[in-house]
Amino acid sequence: MSKREYETSEISETSEKVFVCFAYFACFVFSLCFSIDASQNQISFTKNIEPIFQEKCLACHSHTVRQGGLNLESYDALMNGGKNGAAIVPGKSAESRLVKMLEGSIKPRMPLGDELTPDEIRSIKTWIDAGAAGPKAAIAKSEPMALKAESSSNPIIPDIKPTVPVTAAISSLAFQPDGSTIAMGRYQVVEIVSSKTGERIARLEGHINQVRAVAFSKDGKLLAAAGGNPAQFGEIKIWGVADRKELRTIRGHRDNIFAAAFSPDGTMLATCSYDKMVKLWEVATGNEIKNLKDHTDAVFSIAFSPDGKLLASASADRTVKIWDVATGQRLYTMSDALDAVNTLAFHPSGTLLAGAGADRTIRIWELGKTEGKQIKSLIAHEDAINLISFSPDGKMLVSTGADKLLKIWDSSTLIEAHTTGLQPDWIFALAFSPDGKRLAVGRYDGSVTFYDPSTGENTKQTK
Repeated sequence: MSKREYETSEISETSEKVFVCFAYFACFVFSLCFSIDASQNQISFTKNIEPIFQEKCLACHSHTVRQGGLNLESYDALMNGGKNGAAIVPGKSAESRLVKMLEGSIKPRMPLGDELTPDEIRSIKTWIDAGAAGPKAAIAKSEPMALKAESSSNPIIPDIKPTVPVTAAISSLAFQPDGSTIAMGRYQVVEIVSSKTGERIARLEGHINQVRAVAFSKDGKLLAAAGGNPAQFGEIKIWGVADRKELRTIRGHRDNIFAAAFSPDGTMLATCSYDKMVKLWEVATGNEIKNLKDHTDAVFSIAFSPDGKLLASASADRTVKIWDVATGQRLYTMSDALDAVNTLAFHPSGTLLAGAGADRTIRIWELGKTEGKQIKSLIAHEDAINLISFSPDGKMLVSTGADKLLKIWDSSTLIEAHTTGLQPDWIFALAFSPDGKRLAVGRYDGSVTFYDPSTGENTKQTK
């Protein structure tokens, strides 16, 4: 063998060894990548399945509604099944009643009006076929503590204390019909305060998030407080005013509730939400009576007419709609606004309705049986108008906006009677006392001020 042949043979042998080593290395890398990819693509109840239920199913399957006896608020509740037995057969998605209803092989196909996408159904089937593991089973013992906390259904949340005193924003206000107290909605709590002394009488706790709406029934015996979790659900709590006891909790809507109003006879409660819906609830049972679907964007404000026959709703879709309460039918729509309508209020006569919003304009409509006619309009603020309210006698109209101004108008002429000057922060809530002699405003900084609407003078401020 010549030197050249030997060198060629040695190079060939060396190349063969290198190739074999490379092949082993490639197999190792491939198997490692495959295991990482499989781990990353593993379907988790907490991360992949529960969010689908929260977004699309809880309106009908929660601890308060429970259609078909099925509650999807937690893994344990899901595995308990409903009136028709088990909803899930672990390892067998094709035999699981939940999947059959999602795919439509069992009628009606669920969820009604908002069917799951093929990818969402595929994720649920994959999770079931893999054994339908719950949140605790999905956490491997070898995971670092930080990862365990992140994947657990009960994550470890650091207890961070504020370094300066914090007063929660006031997002809703309502006077009790006899004028003795005022309810203030804050973060996770409603405070009941004496309207004469400002002394706090009670704290109604247990709300899931910011209380964006409070309303007393006409007889003053009940208080409704509403809010919810963004992009998840709306929450309503009905409280007994005399004993400060929670009577029931209602979970409905698929997003925050922005406004709530009792019907004049106290039998119904109306709510509206970022989910574009207006709902009517039976106060005595908490059952949903009607779902009013016609807005194409978030609904920010609602109001019953004084006789309880009509319900008005204002939306980011730039419209105000008038509904027949008895039938739930939309009677007509007023589309004069140039931008989102944030707020509305019925005149005590019941024949006039005022609305205002992002186009900075107050509009007053005269309501007929088949249409509403705009009879007055005024560009009233330098920025979006957030709230308006008629005084109990209908002679005054109050408005406040993102320009931090509070203005009091003659409602018959829309001539400005008083302005209170620049506010220390945005006003998120306002309410007239039943006798019309006091006007309460609640702000983002948590402060409350009482004004004399006849003069615009500040009479009292409290935190």
